[in-house]
Amino acid sequence: MRLVVAGGDVPGVLAIGPQATGLFAVGLEATGVIAVGELATGIIAIGQLARGGVALGQLAFGLVSAGQLAVGAFWSAGLGVAVFAGPGAVFGMLGKLSRARIAAWAGRVVHDRMPFRPWRLALGLLGTAALLAAWWFAVGQALP
Repeated sequence: MRLVVAGGDVPGVLAIGPQATGLFAVGLEATGVIAVGELATGIIAIGQLARGGVALGQLAFGLVSAGQLAVGAFWSAGLGVAVFAGPGAVFGMLGKLSRARIAAWAGRVVHDRMPFRPWRLALGLLGTAALLAAWWFAVGQALP
């Protein structure tokens, strides 16, 4: 692995080019720990089509995502769907994530909201499983 790669197919610590692969990748199809590009795939992905762990972009698909159209397998902000809703027009399958809800789950305070109805909880968990499976297949596969 080279330190800096510009325009090649060899992975590097800092890779710049059309198909950059490295720890820090910048390019059209960037793949790396931190990837920035039109089609970015990585732990932290920033781009027009971003997919990975933390995805930021116009179309973001990740565990945690934010963007114009965002699909988050855990949390999402913007316009989209996720297990837990963040700010914006996000449908949260298990509701909106807040400090009060996290504290209630940790067992520190009594949570005053009404519990989910059984059918709502079942649909939320089914949707969660579907989002996680979609994330697993979409992010883990190479695009044609």
